[in-house]
Amino acid sequence: MSEERLAVEIREAFDQGYEPNRGLEERVVAAIPWQTPRRRPVSWPRIGGAFAGAVALVLIGMLVVPATLTSLNIPFPGSSGSTEPPAYSLGAVTSDSLFVVQRDPMKPYELLLQSRDGGRSWTERLRMNSIYDGMEMFGQDGYIWSIDLGGRNCGSMDSSCKPLQPTNELDLYRTRDGGATWTKLPSSGVRADGAYFSDASHGWIFSGSPLTGLNGYVLYATADGGVSWSQVGGTLPPAPNGWIYGLGLYHVTFHGDRGWYIGNGFLYTSTDGGRSWAQLGVPTPPGLRGWTVTMYQPSFNGPDGVLPVAYRDPTGADNATANLIYLFTSHDGGATWVDPRPAPAGFAPVGDDLTISILDMKHIWLTSQSASGGDNVQARPSVARTSDGGISWTVTQMPWRILHMIFRDATHGYALDVTGVMDVNGILSTHDGGATWQRVNVPVFS
Repeated sequence: MSEERLAVEIREAFDQGYEPNRGLEERVVAAIPWQTPRRRPVSWPRIGGAFAGAVALVLIGMLVVPATLTSLNIPFPGSSGSTEPPAYSLGAVTSDSLFVVQRDPMKPYELLLQSRDGGRSWTERLRMNSIYDGMEMFGQDGYIWSIDLGGRNCGSMDSSCKPLQPTNELDLYRTRDGGATWTKLPSSGVRADGAYFSDASHGWIFSGSPLTGLNGYVLYATADGGVSWSQVGGTLPPAPNGWIYGLGLYHVTFHGDRGWYIGNGFLYTSTDGGRSWAQLGVPTPPGLRGWTVTMYQPSFNGPDGVLPVAYRDPTGADNATANLIYLFTSHDGGATWVDPRPAPAGFAPVGDDLTISILDMKHIWLTSQSASGGDNVQARPSVARTSDGGISWTVTQMPWRILHMIFRDATHGYALDVTGVMDVNGILSTHDGGATWQRVNVPVFS
């Protein structure tokens, strides 16, 4: 049995038998003798034994204290000089692991962290020197990528932090052992605004380089797991809204042979690997003709798919991006979309950023929040969930504004949130299908 597996089993056994009472972490930290009080002189005959004991205590402290603080999710003193809390992105969830990306404002890199016990302990797996964009896992195989957007993510207090021009170079890493080790793949040599992988071999890069001559936007594809890339064709201009990196949002996605692309106000589909695109038409629900339409990327489970579409009344409030949300369904891989089902009335109107997490055709979760502070279009942050494909919904108000959700199964899931006036974000977990959420504490890695 490996040391990592042994540590996990010991911790799980302890967690099952004991529950720490309130304030335990603070008392543990307060009890640690960071400064040793001055003692009165000791007679020479006792110095040998005292010295040996002191050495033993120092060694024990060096080995045990950091491990104790890490297990309690408390940063070790001096391990981070940051005066700001770290920021997070929710990477991926597999059958046995949770992956998050941690960004310390005072560090010039971003860390990929892995937990194999639901967030109780963490291991650093990868350091990326550019901005995290996305991650996909396919069993033991997977990819993570970041994009150089200029500057160094090390905070204004670091005198060595010099602003740099963005190159939009894509850094692509691959794992074949479930995330334990990662290998950086050769550079694609193209300007990247986003990427997406549909399986362990096939991926696409969306590029907005003005040098392409194809309306300034072009698509590249790989069929060998990112080793080589080739241009497949141009695309129409993307949606005009600002792009948020690291929230599981993609310009282009593929399911089987069919691709999906969010253009300027429309959703386009391709059946030839992205070489050509056609506008997707969906039936307008009754009473909504003339409303502003915003489409999102569909999600699939085999041939069955769910397409979220937001509608806004042009005569309504300007700051209400979507007044109503409908979910369309497909049973032919996305060729046709039918049966629009409205999201719960208590959930609308919503804000700018709609998050939809689809486990299968029955289990769907919705949440949203406004991108700007003045758009208070939702009285309280909430999560809407359904277990019958949208026929009935349950809406639960939350103390957090949730940005992104991923579910491992119908019961267990994780979310990325922002909290408070400083918009401090972190990781949440649920063990009851999204009815309640708990904070997952992630230690700050030096």
